[in-house]
Amino acid sequence: MRYSGVRTPMKLTEHEGKKLFQHYGIETPKSALVSLPQNLPQWGPCVLKAQVHSGDRFKHGGILIVEKVEQIQEKLQTLLGKNIQGEVVESVLVEEKVEALAQWYISLSYSSEIRGPVLSLSTSGGTGIAQAHTTSIPILVGITKEIAQRALDEAQFPQEDSAAVTEVLQKLWTLFIDECALVAEINPLFKTTHGLVAGDAKIIIDDDKNPSGERRIIAMDGDIAVLASGGGASMLIMDALIRAGGKPANYTEYSGNPPAQVVKELTIKVLSRPGLKGCFVAGAFANFTDIYVTLSGLLEGLREITPKPTYPIVVRRDGPRKDEAFAMLEQAKTEGFDFHLFGSDISMNDSAKEMVARAYPV
Repeated sequence: MRYSGVRTPMKLTEHEGKKLFQHYGIETPKSALVSLPQNLPQWGPCVLKAQVHSGDRFKHGGILIVEKVEQIQEKLQTLLGKNIQGEVVESVLVEEKVEALAQWYISLSYSSEIRGPVLSLSTSGGTGIAQAHTTSIPILVGITKEIAQRALDEAQFPQEDSAAVTEVLQKLWTLFIDECALVAEINPLFKTTHGLVAGDAKIIIDDDKNPSGERRIIAMDGDIAVLASGGGASMLIMDALIRAGGKPANYTEYSGNPPAQVVKELTIKVLSRPGLKGCFVAGAFANFTDIYVTLSGLLEGLREITPKPTYPIVVRRDGPRKDEAFAMLEQAKTEGFDFHLFGSDISMNDSAKEMVARAYPV
């Protein structure tokens, strides 16, 4: 799933949001999406949830708890076709009821005040969140274990649950960045005897969906090609390059752990432009993106460009299999490619300065 382009927000239904959760490794209750009162899952007790975009579904009769399996069809018929705040219910998510030991609130969103992402936490999840503790998240760093622990301590989460909640927070952060989300919220996050489970999903994203596997490319007037990773981080990458005196030739990004073929095609499109003086391949530390796969796509694309690029290519990437990826690119220098490789030990600003210095030698 990939959204980019004109920033018009789209709120996913709970079912759509939980599909994203599952993709990023966040556990959700066993469920089935039902649009007709037949072939129903034989679960009990369970929860029936109208799939509409409006909030406060419980308050408006859009969430029903069913204790016995024989009641599912009767309750389902009361939901299908129901009008909830102007939206007709066309489908219902049937979920196994979760027996929770505790329920919490976690959310990632953008703050207009600090012009960056914030993490909101509360140990009182569910309806009617009165107050949540907020923490600013450095977009180029993300949610590290240290940042998560500090935020959880300040929000008074149980110490024994910190490691498990931190794991969920880091997965939610990856979703937030890779899917270009404006809001990524779990309320409630259930603590159960077998782990943490996302009881609901509120995801708001930019609604400009490219065809599957494609990435948006915006042409600019400069001469340094940019291949950025991370929806929000990509904008900071552009800012860093411009502050350093670089002139971007384009804007594009390839988040979401893309296959090598997607990166290859994007590389060919971006670097086939004449008059380039450099290429900046940059991103924040990736928790789940396979750096070897993405940089393999970069190298495959470079090998198909005619004439072969001889300008400097500065790579600032880190994450899973980074060392293998850098070894591959070091070997490719024998083919005439001018690679300069940096991990997260160098800041994004400093890597942008490296790009500018090599693209515009004095």
